[in-house]
Amino acid sequence: MMAAAQQPGPGGGVPPLSIWDIPERGGRGPRAQHSRAAIAAAAVALADAEGLDAVTMRRVAAALGMGTMSLYNYVPAKEHLVQLMIDHVGGEYRYPPGRPADAREAIIDLARQGRDITGRHPWLPRVMHAPPTFGPSALRYVDYFLRLLGGTGLDTAAKMELLAMVNGFAISYGGVQAALAEQRARTGVTAEQQAAAQVAALVTAAASGRYPDLAAALAGPAPPSRDADEVFCSAVGRLVDGVLGR
Repeated sequence: MMAAAQQPGPGGGVPPLSIWDIPERGGRGPRAQHSRAAIAAAAVALADAEGLDAVTMRRVAAALGMGTMSLYNYVPAKEHLVQLMIDHVGGEYRYPPGRPADAREAIIDLARQGRDITGRHPWLPRVMHAPPTFGPSALRYVDYFLRLLGGTGLDTAAKMELLAMVNGFAISYGGVQAALAEQRARTGVTAEQQAAAQVAALVTAAASGRYPDLAAALAGPAPPSRDADEVFCSAVGRLVDGVLGR
């Protein structure tokens, strides 16, 4: 039977099933030997250690001590495995009970968590380009984020737009930070050298005369010295304040 969420669209097509549209265990046959949580954990560990390209059905099955075809009984397709991986790392978010007194700071904390989760799992930005699915961890994140915006007067569309902006920025920023960290580990350069190279590139471009607004910006007073976390939190705060009209 077709699930309600899988009704044909105007062109007659049907969106592919998510892993959560498929029962985890059938009512017949032998009891399952592995859980989806264990399968997701094995895939995430492999991606963390060797990169996303190392995550194949064969490698994950081997890590779990089963045959590749047996894994397909639990996870029908590679895209379902990726869905489980995304939701597994989403389980690393930590939420306080109730509704925090300062919603703005709570949203910044969520963004900081998303950045740090991406730092621990640098492959995450690559898989977030797929059409979104809503597993248990994602739904908990959405529910908590909407709770933070209760009483703001924003309509549902504005709330979801802010959620998308904050989450997307956090993951993108975390991905860049992870790439910089990988470069430092591979080449031996320092964070200070990386930052200096970026500034030097901007200064050189400004001196060419082809970018007058960049040159004018660089000619102004130097911004106050801030660490990466301060810059990140300031950027998220600007997103929140812009939507809330502060």
